[in-house]
Amino acid sequence: MNEFHSETEQLDFLKRYGLVSPTKTSLPPFQYYAPGSTVPVPCEIVGYDQTFETWSILVINAAGTMIKIHSSCLLEMKTRSTSPRKKETRTVRKKSAVPTSYVVFDIETTGLSYTADKIIEIAAIKHSGEQTSEFQEYVYIADPIPAKITSLTGITNETLKDASPIDVVLPKFLSFIANHTLVGHNIKSFDLLFINRACSNLGLPPVKNKVIDTLPLARKKLPNLGNYKQTTLCSYFGIDASHAHRALSDCHMCDQVYRSLTDDVYA
Repeated sequence: MNEFHSETEQLDFLKRYGLVSPTKTSLPPFQYYAPGSTVPVPCEIVGYDQTFETWSILVINAAGTMIKIHSSCLLEMKTRSTSPRKKETRTVRKKSAVPTSYVVFDIETTGLSYTADKIIEIAAIKHSGEQTSEFQEYVYIADPIPAKITSLTGITNETLKDASPIDVVLPKFLSFIANHTLVGHNIKSFDLLFINRACSNLGLPPVKNKVIDTLPLARKKLPNLGNYKQTTLCSYFGIDASHAHRALSDCHMCDQVYRSLTDDVYA
């Protein structure tokens, strides 16, 4: 973890990623919402793990627990904590069927065919009780990445030059997800087909975890929506989708979509 050495350094860093207004001269309060919880917990941004051009992985201290979190996710929580609640009360319901431990995952590939195209990035967010952790790995391939994929994701062969191949990355991902319930958008018809094809090629058993696909869930919950792309769902729920088509960003988007779709059972 990279720590901040002064409040000025911290303030400048947070302004860079839109977490603090450019005119602010002091740090505002931040709130963290644990998975499944509607009660915010005050948190302190103590450092960062990774930085990119438009987003970063921050390290926060929430009630004594150190958590790595995507900057856009923390921004959404900050906005949520300052917005008026639409509902003041909730109907008491039966215990939620939503798992307290689950993994949201997403992949980027060179195309749409799981038999012909290849995985170039795998990312996941694991919620295990009150603990949250992230996984993100590029996957090295020797084949040229199609220009349309680079245009969509920003990933180039140069991006992957120091990455590990799939036979190294996939076992690490499988270890990360373990037997947790898997959540993702269209993962039954896309992501898991790629993952299990790669497993088969490496002589590994297929992934047989319980799966919650937000695509059919959204169709059931929102029958009158025009389409069910993840970006459309983000727009519907007011979720930032400006960093779509990168695996970890898509995981954060899907995680928020999933919570929004199941909000009625978080009684």
